[in-house]
Amino acid sequence: MNGVKEYLSEFMLYVQFLTRIPINRNLPCEMSNFKRGIMFFPVIGIIIGSIQWIIYFLLSKIMPINIVPVFIIVASLLLTGALHVDGFGDVFDGFFSFKGGKEKIIEVMKDSRIGTYSCIAIVINILLKYIGYFNLIVKGKAIWIIIIPVIAKVCVVTICYFGKKAKLTGSGNVFIENVGLRGLILSFIVGVAVVLPVTGAKYFSILAILNLFLTFLINKFCNHYIGGHTGDTLGFTSESIEIFTLIIMSAI
Repeated sequence: MNGVKEYLSEFMLYVQFLTRIPINRNLPCEMSNFKRGIMFFPVIGIIIGSIQWIIYFLLSKIMPINIVPVFIIVASLLLTGALHVDGFGDVFDGFFSFKGGKEKIIEVMKDSRIGTYSCIAIVINILLKYIGYFNLIVKGKAIWIIIIPVIAKVCVVTICYFGKKAKLTGSGNVFIENVGLRGLILSFIVGVAVVLPVTGAKYFSILAILNLFLTFLINKFCNHYIGGHTGDTLGFTSESIEIFTLIIMSAI
């Protein structure tokens, strides 16, 4: 019974950390809690994707279909507090705004001000998502909306398992190098259990291979330039996988 309470506590901890869903409780938040509860990363993805799909389902009854994707995107931004989009923009500012070494890149990413590269990247992010969601709806594959954040969260867990910390302190360090093999396997099991029934074996294989390959490239890229990962690069990974998945789904 205590084990069930611990997992419930860690689930709520992840809801608190990764979303703006109000959980007004003081919860244990040691590194061990984050490590044991890492399998809840894709579960949070299920929650976000399901809410997005419900919004699609309700609004598609009363609104033009070309307006609905806007609200699907807004729902994700509100649910996550734009946490991952912020990291996505920060990575573009850090890696492309200046020519400098690791310390300079990390310094720019930590800056709370938004730069030109960040602004452009976020606009393109939203445009690509809009087109991707619109294509899914038109093709009659709207149910796939649910699995997009699930795939992204599994890829983030993968990076946290294989990746290294780029700095000694930071919010991302509660995940980076804090994922055991058990947590990785459990997150994959959750992901497969949700994604495979929706896509079928053929499309699941395509999505899995291509997204894991992109995850590998992101890991190599971050290792090369800053020696590992930060919370911003994890957000960048999540957003990149969502966009890439939407592009793949539009193509197939």
